[in-house]
Amino acid sequence: MRPRIGRPRIGRPRIGRPRIGRLRIGGLLAAAVLLATSVVAVGCSYTVVVTNPPPLVTSVPIEPTGWPNGTTGTFGLRIDPSLLSNIPASVGGNPLLEDVEFEMLALDDPNYASPFDAYYVAHIDSISDLNWLEVSVASLREGAQTDDFYASWRDSWFKTACSQADGIDTTTLESINDWQVDVATCKGGVMAYTLSLGNGILVSIMDLGPRRLGRQLIEGIN
Repeated sequence: MRPRIGRPRIGRPRIGRPRIGRLRIGGLLAAAVLLATSVVAVGCSYTVVVTNPPPLVTSVPIEPTGWPNGTTGTFGLRIDPSLLSNIPASVGGNPLLEDVEFEMLALDDPNYASPFDAYYVAHIDSISDLNWLEVSVASLREGAQTDDFYASWRDSWFKTACSQADGIDTTTLESINDWQVDVATCKGGVMAYTLSLGNGILVSIMDLGPRRLGRQLIEGIN
């Protein structure tokens, strides 16, 4: 059963006992992003309507990307492959894959366009059921480039990500590859990360598995 957006606590498949990575993490990311943008946007006086699209995710290699020159949705959100210019193309020898169908959902949802000008999503889930990674990179609109927005986004990202994994266990601020990274450990084993690359670029990551692909990805950011 695929996770349904708007119902953070799902029965099966449960995080910690992965079955098919693509189905599970697509729904998890959808829930986290939709709920986090909803909470943060309300806190920052954005007008937000939470919708419940099905979590459709597919895999398309970053090179060539689904939209080499980017594309713009109904509410002004752009899918911009250049957002990954500072992100490693592969992690631990495994290529990042673009989630084109999930990005298509974002294009038609005002929750994304309210705080974000441009957006891109990629993932790794083909190496094994025990290790996966999902990363979203967003370019913030000028009004969202504040410490308050970042703090609200971080808290919402952690809460919604870990709601799929038995709740938050611990949170910490770590220095990884000279980046200041907010890290949440979920009781169910999922790790969530947020960091700002400066110039309004926000990176949000979830991973599961002993290889900790999310940390490896951050170590490769230049």
